[in-house]
Amino acid sequence: MCGRFDQHTLPYRYAGYVDAMLRAASDEPAQRYNVAPQTQAWVARATRDGGRELTPLSWGLVPWFAEDPKKAVKPINARYESVTTRAMFRKLIATRRCVVPVDGFYEWQKTPHGRLPYYFRLAEEAPMLLAGLWDRWRHGDAAPIESFTILTTPSNPLIEKLHDRMPAIVDRADLARWLDVKEQDAAAVSALLRPFPPERMQGYAVSRRVNSANNEGSDLIERAEPAELGELPGIAPR
Repeated sequence: MCGRFDQHTLPYRYAGYVDAMLRAASDEPAQRYNVAPQTQAWVARATRDGGRELTPLSWGLVPWFAEDPKKAVKPINARYESVTTRAMFRKLIATRRCVVPVDGFYEWQKTPHGRLPYYFRLAEEAPMLLAGLWDRWRHGDAAPIESFTILTTPSNPLIEKLHDRMPAIVDRADLARWLDVKEQDAAAVSALLRPFPPERMQGYAVSRRVNSANNEGSDLIERAEPAELGELPGIAPR
């Protein structure tokens, strides 16, 4: 799954990477190393004029049909295998796909001594493009809410040491097709989502400070000393 990620790159750099117009907002998210659910994050999506925009959305999908967004379930993840059949997602997979550009994401190892965090990023240190779906909730005079969820796939051999699911990562070569709103064959675009090749990723243990969503700073993505956390076999920087 994906329950926390790192989005510290300046937004204009993300926008350039995905060839999108940066849409600024008064409440736009700052550079963050510890993005948690129910907060704002940068998301890239297609626009009606055929372009792309990078804009802040809330992490945790509020479906358009929710009567009360405060009581909505707000899923932060959705299994890509089920998005074509579940009512909440099947319209979105056809028309409201997006990517969440991140520098990396966190996953935890459960141990008798607590949860040990690990950080995963691309080996080439370029942004990861996490596949997502977005929606817009609007009701009466209430302020509209735009939100997103991150799709997941079965884990690759690197991540499965910690969890059986991982975020779906869109290859940059597939980005245009993934975001193309004219491509409404849900099965065809879902086929773009597959476990990302482990040889193109790297991961390592990081500080337990990331366990609290209240903690921030570049030290959160620095490699922890083995004496502090212990290394998980097969997961180490190249």
